Amino acid sequence: MLPLIQTHQPVQQPLDSLGGLQDHGHGRPDYIFHYHRSRPVLSAHHTNSTPRTFAIRTSQQPPSLHRITTTFTRTHGHDHAVEHSLRRKTPSGTIDNGYDGSHLVSGPPPLKHMILPASCDIFPTAVVDRAPAPSLSNFPRPPHMGGWPYATIGQMPKMNHGLDAAGASAPAARVWGMDSSTAFRDPGAADAASQMAILSQQNYQAASVHGLIGPAYQQPLASPAFGPVGYAQPGPWGGTNPASYRAAIPLANGYTPQNAVVDSAFMPTQATIHHGFPNGSGIGQAHPFRPPLPSRPIDDGFARYGHSGPHTPVHRLQALTLNSPGSLIKNEPASPAQFKERALQHAHKAYNDLLVYLSHTKKVHHGRSGSNSRAANKMVVYPKPPKTFATTESSAKARTPAYAGATASYSQHVAQKEAAARAAGFGGLGNAHGGGIASNPTIAAEILSNSTATYSGKPHRGFPEFGGSPLLNARTSLDMLSNLCEMGGWKWVDGMLLGGCLHYGLEHYEEALEWFKRIVGLEKSHVEAISNIAATLYCLGRQEEAEHHWIQAVKLRPSYLEAVEHLVGLFCSNHRSQEAVTTIEFVQQSLRMPGLAAIRGRPKEPKNETKSDSARVTSADSNGVETPNSQLAAAKAAGSSSRQSGFGSSGYAIPGSENGRMILIIHAKGNMLYALKDIDRAAEAFEEAVLISAGREVKGVHALIWRIQSVLSPTDAQLGMPRAAQRNLSAPLLLPPEKAKHTAQLVFASSHGQLPGLQFVPDGSHRKTAVSTTSNSLLSLAKIFQDAMSNGGPTAGLIRQPAGVGDILALYYLSLSLQESPSTANNVGILLASVPQSSTQQASVPEFSVPTTIPGIVPGSGLALALAYYRYGLSLDQKHVHLHTNLGSLLKDIGQLDLAIQMYEKAVACDASFDIALTNLANAVKDRGRISEAIHYYKQAVSSNPEFAEAVCGLSTALSSVCDWRGRGGVLLSGGKYDRWHVDDEGMLRDVTQQGQGSGLMKRVVEIVGRQLTESSSWGLGVLQEQTISQIVSQLQLAGSGLTDSSLDVEAELRKWSGMTWEGSRVLRLIERSTRAAMRCWYQDKYVKGIQSASGYPRPKPPVNLSIPSAPTVLPFHTFTCPLTAKDIRMISQRNALRISCSTLRSPWIPSTVYEPPKPPSPHLNVGYVSSDFNNHPLAHLMQSVFGFHDQKRAKAFCYATTASDKSIHRQQIEREAPVFRDVSTWTSDRLVDQIVKDGIHILVNLNGYTRGARNEIFAARPAPIQMSFMGFAGTLGAEWCDYLLADATAIPPSTLRPHRDNLNLEDVFRDEADAESEDWVYSENIVFCRDTFFCCDHAQSADGANDRDLTWEAEQQRRWKMRKELFPGLRDDVIILGNFNQLYKIDPTTFRTWLRILAAVPNAVLWLLRFPELGETHLRRTAKAWAGEGVASRVIFTDVAPKQQHISRARVCDLFLDTPECNAHTTAADILWSSTPLLTLPRYEYKMCSRMAASILKGALPKGPEGERAAEELIAADDAQYEEFAIKMASGLRYDTSKGYGEGTGRLAELRKLLWASKWTCALFDTRRWVRDLEEAYEEAWRRWVSGESGDIYL
Repeated sequence: MLPLIQTHQPVQQPLDSLGGLQDHGHGRPDYIFHYHRSRPVLSAHHTNSTPRTFAIRTSQQPPSLHRITTTFTRTHGHDHAVEHSLRRKTPSGTIDNGYDGSHLVSGPPPLKHMILPASCDIFPTAVVDRAPAPSLSNFPRPPHMGGWPYATIGQMPKMNHGLDAAGASAPAARVWGMDSSTAFRDPGAADAASQMAILSQQNYQAASVHGLIGPAYQQPLASPAFGPVGYAQPGPWGGTNPASYRAAIPLANGYTPQNAVVDSAFMPTQATIHHGFPNGSGIGQAHPFRPPLPSRPIDDGFARYGHSGPHTPVHRLQALTLNSPGSLIKNEPASPAQFKERALQHAHKAYNDLLVYLSHTKKVHHGRSGSNSRAANKMVVYPKPPKTFATTESSAKARTPAYAGATASYSQHVAQKEAAARAAGFGGLGNAHGGGIASNPTIAAEILSNSTATYSGKPHRGFPEFGGSPLLNARTSLDMLSNLCEMGGWKWVDGMLLGGCLHYGLEHYEEALEWFKRIVGLEKSHVEAISNIAATLYCLGRQEEAEHHWIQAVKLRPSYLEAVEHLVGLFCSNHRSQEAVTTIEFVQQSLRMPGLAAIRGRPKEPKNETKSDSARVTSADSNGVETPNSQLAAAKAAGSSSRQSGFGSSGYAIPGSENGRMILIIHAKGNMLYALKDIDRAAEAFEEAVLISAGREVKGVHALIWRIQSVLSPTDAQLGMPRAAQRNLSAPLLLPPEKAKHTAQLVFASSHGQLPGLQFVPDGSHRKTAVSTTSNSLLSLAKIFQDAMSNGGPTAGLIRQPAGVGDILALYYLSLSLQESPSTANNVGILLASVPQSSTQQASVPEFSVPTTIPGIVPGSGLALALAYYRYGLSLDQKHVHLHTNLGSLLKDIGQLDLAIQMYEKAVACDASFDIALTNLANAVKDRGRISEAIHYYKQAVSSNPEFAEAVCGLSTALSSVCDWRGRGGVLLSGGKYDRWHVDDEGMLRDVTQQGQGSGLMKRVVEIVGRQLTESSSWGLGVLQEQTISQIVSQLQLAGSGLTDSSLDVEAELRKWSGMTWEGSRVLRLIERSTRAAMRCWYQDKYVKGIQSASGYPRPKPPVNLSIPSAPTVLPFHTFTCPLTAKDIRMISQRNALRISCSTLRSPWIPSTVYEPPKPPSPHLNVGYVSSDFNNHPLAHLMQSVFGFHDQKRAKAFCYATTASDKSIHRQQIEREAPVFRDVSTWTSDRLVDQIVKDGIHILVNLNGYTRGARNEIFAARPAPIQMSFMGFAGTLGAEWCDYLLADATAIPPSTLRPHRDNLNLEDVFRDEADAESEDWVYSENIVFCRDTFFCCDHAQSADGANDRDLTWEAEQQRRWKMRKELFPGLRDDVIILGNFNQLYKIDPTTFRTWLRILAAVPNAVLWLLRFPELGETHLRRTAKAWAGEGVASRVIFTDVAPKQQHISRARVCDLFLDTPECNAHTTAADILWSSTPLLTLPRYEYKMCSRMAASILKGALPKGPEGERAAEELIAADDAQYEEFAIKMASGLRYDTSKGYGEGTGRLAELRKLLWASKWTCALFDTRRWVRDLEEAYEEAWRRWVSGESGDIYL
């Protein structure tokens, strides 16, 4: 639901408190910065079908983040903000706010607050920087398939495309040797679609994002150590240049996971998130298919973990290091072993330089490569070279590291830095895009001219000084290695491994494959070689073989996380995320330490681990597969070095230096599970990642939350209670940003504020990246808990008790302290703004000062803190689009509309295509009356996202409000009976009976309604499981169902509902009906039977797994002018009612028992009236005398005004005359409900319904036995919390009622649900049918002319003619004035066509309309000219809107009021009839009360008897044709005789005017005291029936 708006109004300058929010015009928002960072993809320009490796540097255009919507609705500090209001007519003729009766609820709509992705750049890896990707704009895209907006590169052999192919090659679960419980899920369409929908934030639809991806966050990876987000940050695995964390993700083939839980739309979906989020729900984004990621440097403990200087290789190219200390020398080696050792060192340097060179040259020449460039086709996956150097061939194996986390000497790091430092000079060397050495004669010549040396009679090249081209050096080193390997009979494993890597780097894939296979021929379990074979096969387009080899590597050594990462990436790139999850779970199971025991020790300088590969296999289990026991044995054998490395400290059989990588992999698993909608397991994964970082010292996330709250809470002395008791604080701990930033220092004080689980990870980029991932995992958990709390569903499986706002804030605080980011500040702000300030609790706020001078924000409140966090976020990034948008929504909700518009404008300036900000800006300027601007912004939003329902519907509403019907089209409804005349794109009429189908914008709106209602039918589907059924039956029995429905088998009836559509709504209705029945049982026991229930009267609760439903974008008020079926209209109201009910019943202030019923009347009934309109408002104009007119022997009025006084005479009269008047405008919902119960209200009346300012949550809480609605909303509420509507048979024909009319007991719910799918009924409420009109009009006491009882008819005619001359001095005396004074949104094309035809048939007639709003005049004049010609169009005249009394007075000038059949005049109709002007109306829809109101009002104004009946027959048409006929006949028959100095009319119209004038003081419509007496009779009958247990409609 949208949080909903010609001359520009002055915009207020920002207040001082918003000084920090000003846009200084510089800096890049992090949400853009992340996407502009480099990432690799496969080039789209190559023609060779064989994919090649490449290290090309480029940039990718940033996918938009605004598909994100929140699923978390912010409420006002008083918990009854504008979001609790539906749209209501305003002077601009448009509709304002979308109703959202929820508190701390989720769900689309509203799009006002967008929870942002935790990070698009998460899950970094132990790889050096790799090359970025070309812009996606360079790639052709095939048509969309499902939610997958990207396509894999078509040239890739054996690629799987589309949904069907996504799971085609999925290996079976037996690959891992697991049982069926851990088997792969079939990656069919559901999983594939779920995965694909989250893979990109480009082209997202808000709704789809919210549904598939769920909540939406953006958590940049900025760490406090790096400074603010948006600036260059260190590469995650080495390097200090700006690097894309997204590019560092250790998943192959271009798959880059996001933080799925918090990445999404909210927006829905939560959208934003709009479109986030929605919106505010998947593991990440996919890019055009890329090869596996680059291999890691040798495990030296430095290259991997960030001991890098300013010149280390960047962009994730391999930066290999050397084992031997010292530097290269030019002298020849003294022995064969030394020669081989030095040859290996030179080859390492050559390989390292080659990769750096390729990275640099592709960066310099980005965008120049073409189809003839082999380099352009290269991947950025480079295989692993040997990790150590052997002094002898026979000792090579012995020095192979035992674990993937092995470390090397510092000299290797120095050598690596030396090689990397030379990268800066490579820009002009070699051939950037040539096809390797052979294609470059210069390089070839250099090679041929190199000096050679001999050893043992064999020719060898001399050792180059590395002063030439890296390509030359690589080829030279490769030749050297080839000679040495050949001399050794191809037994030298290290040489073959490095030689294969050089072949790979030089794009000699077949040769590389041959070299790697030679190694496997010697050692079948050589995991590095197997993994390198997989990478090479992948480059050759042999994906299935590559997958097989990576699986083999992972099975042989689960701790070889590089192979795990590549395999997971391969699965994800093919949309096989379930298999990726299973892979990670296999690794977890294989490595999990027994009992999570860990060998811990203090972190020291990493040591080399030299256990050979063969020895490692020997220590494995009988199948040759590594196990925790075998690794533990190896660790013990390694002695102190393993303990010092923290082996097992993570709970897995890996060194502590690898903890960061394990955290990243587990976090990615959580993302994928969330994308697959397995929320419980996703939460377990995120918790696991957090607990690893916390050092396994914290036993669960709740223990961590408790620790956070303990250290942040005020001291014992301040609270006056033990610290342990602070756990029971009922209010959340509210901290300003400057205090929250210190959370980690306090929580982990023993480790000096550092995460204990990362103590073994060397300082540098890797640790920072692991910290960032931990921050993201915390955010993910917080969002899952937030959704569970908002939706009312169960928290994730590992945390059964519901998480409150305080728990969620604790996780946010810790996350923020680990990593500052504007997006985290945004999310915290949203949550803080939603903290309800109830009357029974106060938030725990340590002493702090948040300066604010904004009216409507109380210092220290959640809103004040939300503002502080928004400002803090903007201090980090002044152009953060989501912060500007959400801050604008906060300001709008507290009434600071001009400031809100400024914030929305800043958001749009940051991203001109951000549909959520555009829509919110449109809503806001529409509120300000700037309709033209609103339309412009709506159109921009729709252009940005044509499927954005809120923008489409907002545009339709705005255009209709000014009668701009071009492109409106229409729908085919009831064969053309309704909405017959459509308008095409050129603004011309089209007859739907001839076209036979709908078209245009209106068709799109109605289709949106249909789609959303269809989707809503599945809400709560599956909620009735065995346990839930038992719980509901038990609750209903305790609430008294055995007494009220003794013969009903509730359990059997519930089983019939199980699995049916509308399952959730049926269950909720039953819960609400039981609450009402329980209150009646209490009354009967206490006041009739004189007994007391032993069990009390507990209030049944909705099932915990029943989430808060979303509401359709088209709201109940919109249905007045939207051509919809009866079923659609009632379902829209029902859906809104269910949302209000569910969210209210989830509120913390709802008691565990039903509210105590009032005492029996003594003697009068206490009647409560709740309204936001006890001010200068049409409702107060119509009812201001009612409350004082009540006979206090029958009924005593209690008025509850939910808005502050405007000091108008209407407000003053009601305050003065009502027996009890309470200004509750600042009261919270629970306080107001408690007061209603305390006042002993028997009947509570809702005078708002679904209109602005409604407090429907009050009624959903059921504080009174009987609840009614009238005068505020002309339609059904569709709610269990509304028992009666006041109406008459004209306004609500009995044929439109639900067939089953009893609404008393539980059995009635089961019976009436049989009618749920019927098409033709609207009203589920019982109706009080009044004798005369149900409409109340107090004009006889208050309106102009109230003192004219003694005025003669002749004097009335004279006064009327005089006013006509004053108003229209140039009008001829014979001109007939036809008029309509409604807001222009009520005019539809069919009605306007009829009016023009009437004008054409009555040449002396004019049509008088109001500029209501002004922009409508231009469009109607243009339309009239196009449809009827200049002659008719010139007779349409406009005047400005007049003040109320003048409006009523001048209405008498009109000869005939032409009503709008689509949505009648309501208050305006009473005004017209008070002026004695005849009114012609058409009740077009039988099932729309708003289309029948004028007929009811007219009948009330006519005298009783034959004369009045005849007049009704002449003024109430049966169809459009008769409407036109009646108007022409009456207008044509009217003549004026001016012989007496004034116009004396003759004809039927003149007679009808005199009839109305004569009955003015005696008719039912203007007899307020008569209306009050009838109302009191209705109250008494309703109360009698409630006490006696009767139901049904009441006929007075």
